[in-house]
Order: sequence, then C-alpha cells, then structure tokens
Amino acid sequence: MRQLNLVLTLIALAAMPTSLMAAECVPEFASSDQSVVVSGVEIAPGAMSVDNFQVRIRKSVGEGSDAGRGPAGNACPATIRVSRLTGPVDPNFPEYNLRAPGQPQIEILQDPSSSGTSLSDVKIANASVGQQGRSVPFELQVPTEWGLTAGTYTDRLELLLFDQNGALVDRTNLTITILIPATVSVRFVGAVIGGGFGSGARIDLGTLSTSEQTRSQPFGARIFSTAPYLVNVASANSGNLAHVDLGSEIPYRLYFDGAQVDLTGISAFTYLAPTPRSGNTRPMSLEVPPASVPAGRYNDRITLTVSAL
Repeated sequence: MRQLNLVLTLIALAAMPTSLMAAECVPEFASSDQSVVVSGVEIAPGAMSVDNFQVRIRKSVGEGSDAGRGPAGNACPATIRVSRLTGPVDPNFPEYNLRAPGQPQIEILQDPSSSGTSLSDVKIANASVGQQGRSVPFELQVPTEWGLTAGTYTDRLELLLFDQNGALVDRTNLTITILIPATVSVRFVGAVIGGGFGSGARIDLGTLSTSEQTRSQPFGARIFSTAPYLVNVASANSGNLAHVDLGSEIPYRLYFDGAQVDLTGISAFTYLAPTPRSGNTRPMSLEVPPASVPAGRYNDRITLTVSAL
C-alpha cells in the first residue's frame, strides 16, 4: 500500500517589538563639550565676525548597523535643539546668530525643558557610525558694528539630541565667548574740508575782520568708542594763528563740547560711557577777535587724540 504524506510547513514572521527597533537607532554626540571663541574682531560700520565649527553625532557605539543605518538600512535621523544654560543675558552682550543646515537663524530656547519650535530644531537625516560620526556644520555670526561695549562675554548653551521618536537621548555643552576690544574712532563733521575717519580736516575762516569778531561755521568731532574715553586737545601754536612767513600771531579761542579749551597746554575731556552706534558728536567752534596784523595767510594745527579708557 502506498502512502502519500503531505508535509505542511508553517511559516510566520514575528513583528519586531517597537522598542527593539528604536534601540537599533540611538544617536549620540561624538564630541565632548565644545568652546567657540570670537576674538580679534574689527569694530566698524557693517562689520561682521564669522566663526565656523562642527558638532559630530553618531549612532551609539556598539549598536549593530548597516553603514550607520537601522534595520534593513533604514536611516537613523536625529534632531539637535539649542537651549541656554545661564540666566538672563547681560544687556550689553553682543547679538549673535547661530546657523546650521536648514536653519538660517536658530532660535535659542531659554530653558532646556522648553518645547522645540520650527526655528529651534536642526534636523539631521542620518547619524553615521564610527568614532567620528557625522559632522554637522554650524556658523556663528557676530555683527561687530559700533555700539558694542568692550569686554569678555560668555554664553553657556546646551545642545540636546533627540532620536526619531522625539526622545531625549544625549546632551552636551557649547560655550560661546566673544571678546570685544576697547577701541575708538573719530572724524570731523560739519563745516570742515575733509575729515574722514582718522584723517585730518581743514577749516577756512576766510578774511579776518579788523573790527568784528570772526566765528567759524558749526563743526564738531564725531567719536565712536566701545569703552569710556578720553579726548586730549592740543594746539601747535598754543592757541595762536601764526603767519606762514612773518611769524606774527593772532590769538583765538576754541570751544569743545561747550567749554573753552586751554590751548597753552593739553586739555583733557573725560567721558565715562561708551558711545551708541551712531557715536557721540562733540560740538566745536572757533572765535577770532578783531585783528590788525600784517596781511597774509595764518594757520594753526589742532590735534584731537581720543583714547579708550
């Protein structure tokens, strides 16, 4: 008797537990705490200091993967969120902007426990394997125009790393230090000829009267400083207009910021605060009493020296 045996093989695919799948993709920071120092900046209209740095993330060391991917080559995405560790920022702290791929202006959250926003989250498509992991480029932009206050400013940030399910899986610190130098700039403004930043200017008093006082048209010194500053005023001829050929002299008076300047030596004016972005304009004027002197050309050289304190 022949027997026919039928063999039925039962095959079933067990679904992988969600927790196990998630465990196959656990991103982490590949670098320890970082510091970015912005120094040697130029203070000038429209100036900008730019520093580039990198944050590295990887798939957690020891996790099995396929070239940094989860099961069946699936990507291992992650999200970086930036928050502030320190308290309220110093009101003089220079404004800065953090940029990253897909985020031209990252919103820095005021508390690590704050929920993310569309502007705070930096999306990473895939966390790579290996010790170095994947490099995520960041750019720190610091506008360095006038209006800043000299000093060393430090902001302590925390970078939070979230996995594809929105779970916080790692964190690291980022310290940003910005060094603003004590520096000044000055130019003459008003009824002067020339007088750009750091360059000389000329005042033409015209023909002096023999019967009336001659006054200059309004002019002044516009000063820019990131710190309290000192202005020294000196005259080459000790407050006299000297004939270019004969040596005869005409005394005159100079006023700076409303006060008559003693031109027989060096007069100093101290200002205890830095200037705003537009600078401080210190008015100046000249007065020449009636003069009965030999005809000819008379001149003097006034030097303003501005120093940051």
